[in-house]
Amino acid sequence: MKSARDAVYEALHERLTHGYYPADVVLIPQALSEEFGVSRTPVREALGLLERKGLLVAASRGFVLRIRSDEEMLEIFEVRAILESSAAAAAAERHTPVDIARLKEALALSRSQTDPAEIRHALNVFHDCVMLAAHNRTIYNLERELRDQIKVGAPWFTPTGRESFDSSVDEHGQILEAIIDGSAEKARLLMLEHLNHDRDVRISQLVSRSMGADKPSS
Repeated sequence: MKSARDAVYEALHERLTHGYYPADVVLIPQALSEEFGVSRTPVREALGLLERKGLLVAASRGFVLRIRSDEEMLEIFEVRAILESSAAAAAAERHTPVDIARLKEALALSRSQTDPAEIRHALNVFHDCVMLAAHNRTIYNLERELRDQIKVGAPWFTPTGRESFDSSVDEHGQILEAIIDGSAEKARLLMLEHLNHDRDVRISQLVSRSMGADKPSS
């Protein structure tokens, strides 16, 4: 059975990585304990875990979102690209038939969807499948932490229209082909190029965020 701390942690993690809270929110343990119907101890423990994950910072009244400098965000993007491109190369060398089936299913789903949010979700699943196909748990765990930090520090604003994802879906298809072919270096370079594109889009959105009221997504 899931503990109170774990339940609160999962709920808050979901909110933080999906743009539920505004940038200036203050998460107060007492208010959260009342909202979730638990004591303040599991709430404080959950907030502490999220702080250690780099998503929150302790403040005088509670916890606030970890707002990073432009340089910090670029560093996170750089390290994430190194990890995930290395994972793509490893996946080309270590994948199993099950790994390939999962990757094909995720890619097919991204191509069949018309809702931009659903396309984005399918592409996220594809990336998860690449990480799993690398069969390196350390890289997988580190990359997920960095991805969460990016979601909080530079949330993705889903564009309207399927056509806005056409090039990204094609890039994922090329990565899959390289993995199936066992071309480790090609898979690494294709993933690196794709993540650089993703970085540029997110940084552009981050810079212009104050000028609009778009709602971020995962």
